[in-house]
Amino acid sequence: MRIPSLKPLSGGEGLFEKIGCEMKEKMIPTRDECLRLMSQYGMLSHIIDHSIEVTKVALYLAVELNKRGQRIDLGLVEAASLLHDLTKSGCLKTKEDHALTGSQLLKGMGYIRVGEIVAEHIQLSGKNDPSLVTEEEVVNYADKRVQHDRIVSLEERFSDLMDRYGKGQKASEQTEQLKKTTFEIEHKIFSILGIDPRELRLQLDEDPLIGVEMNE
Repeated sequence: MRIPSLKPLSGGEGLFEKIGCEMKEKMIPTRDECLRLMSQYGMLSHIIDHSIEVTKVALYLAVELNKRGQRIDLGLVEAASLLHDLTKSGCLKTKEDHALTGSQLLKGMGYIRVGEIVAEHIQLSGKNDPSLVTEEEVVNYADKRVQHDRIVSLEERFSDLMDRYGKGQKASEQTEQLKKTTFEIEHKIFSILGIDPRELRLQLDEDPLIGVEMNE
């Protein structure tokens, strides 16, 4: 299985030193610890690739939102993004809810706050505060913008989700509600950022925060 290692790119100097300092004060796994967990729990390579791309999107959004007055914990966002599908490979066989099992596993390790965010990466349970963006919302939204390992629009992502999981009236209604909630989060995030959501891929290409090397 390919194990990812991530490295800072130009423009990101100092950012990850800050994340490391924050992690020492809280129960948040470091990047290397996250990568070891991803290997330990047998994450399939395509799920790893997806998680890496989600992390890029989530960190970009978190950093830009913080520049505009939000107070998002970057260490939490990085760890929860990398680990949001930690148990998904196993759950493909057991049919369990991987958001729930991943959350429970991480909380059992002592990573309480990371587990709380992972629990919300499919569906948010809290109320939408129009002036505040949470770590849960950033990771949830980033996950919805990445189909496999590509950044796509919400329309394209939910079209795929509907095809895969929206069979039957109940499932279709749940997916439509999820879509509605995600568009509300998108509107909030990008109203604060002052850019069009369609520009996300271009913005990441121009201002990457992390690069990825894949080691065999």
